[in-house]
Amino acid sequence: MKIGILGAGAMGNAHINGFKSLERQNGTYAAICDVDKTKCDAFAEKYGLRAYYDFDAMLADSEIELVDICLPSFMHEEFAVKAAGAKKHLLVEKPIAFTMEAARNIYAAAEKNGVRIMVAQVLRFWPEYLKIKEIYEAGEIGDIITIYAARLGQMVTWGEWYKDPAKSGETLMNLTLHDIDFLHYMLGKPKSVYSAGTRDKMDNYNDVMNIFKFKNGVNAMVDGSFSMTAGYPFTMRMRVLGTKGTLEFTFISGENIGPESTSSLLMYKPDDGGKKVEVEGYDAYGREIQYFLNCIEKNEPTDAVSKESILTVLSSVIAAKTSLADGRVHEL
Repeated sequence: MKIGILGAGAMGNAHINGFKSLERQNGTYAAICDVDKTKCDAFAEKYGLRAYYDFDAMLADSEIELVDICLPSFMHEEFAVKAAGAKKHLLVEKPIAFTMEAARNIYAAAEKNGVRIMVAQVLRFWPEYLKIKEIYEAGEIGDIITIYAARLGQMVTWGEWYKDPAKSGETLMNLTLHDIDFLHYMLGKPKSVYSAGTRDKMDNYNDVMNIFKFKNGVNAMVDGSFSMTAGYPFTMRMRVLGTKGTLEFTFISGENIGPESTSSLLMYKPDDGGKKVEVEGYDAYGREIQYFLNCIEKNEPTDAVSKESILTVLSSVIAAKTSLADGRVHEL
């Protein structure tokens, strides 16, 4: 299957680099489209792709069967609907959209035109997060008491649109969404959320803490910030406290995820110091693309990233944003 990337920015690079790192590549990136001619040409030369500066021109390329949408978040609906109308399968970076109406519109366009769609919720493929889910489901740490998840970084420097809340959706939509999504994937839909945050000088809620309560009694704190001090490394954490043990995942990188990243997953059991958990090494961005292509090839549903799960997560994030605004607990 031939793939065209829409957007020559950070996520476009992450997707193609991740896919090319796989031992088995069940598709080929063939084209890049970006309105910035300089960036587009450099991307095309780097990866050996055809360059398009107009999306209609790439959609007219009959060889392209799937469009990998790596645009700024506020542009997802417009271009996903357009690609579906051209009968192209869709891989859409998260968040799928900012509203339930827009998300449903994207899915409806794909269904109307008989094409497949998957949202790139990468933590559902991230090896350490999957190992945490596996260990929990195997009963190795007993029943979960609490979970702490964090995703912390400086305000990104590669896109001014991140600083505009109408275009970025702020921290909840563009950062913390990852952790909220994974908690849904592991535990199901929460029963309530309470969120509190601080507005920055650009009037963004870019430092937010959320408490989710789940139906099984688990309390989860989700901490997200795009307001960390300059020089603070991009950091991901998850601590799962269970009745029989504790899991602690730490990931530290540079300004953003890169080759200099370090990570560890430790499991603590009674009378046993923290031991390193061995985790399979692979690129999660590449693995999610490989999974989607497999589902298309075999005409199988994308159960790991279903439409229903994406809409449920989006509704929870919207509820968290509402809680930020009104300071109340919201039932889900």
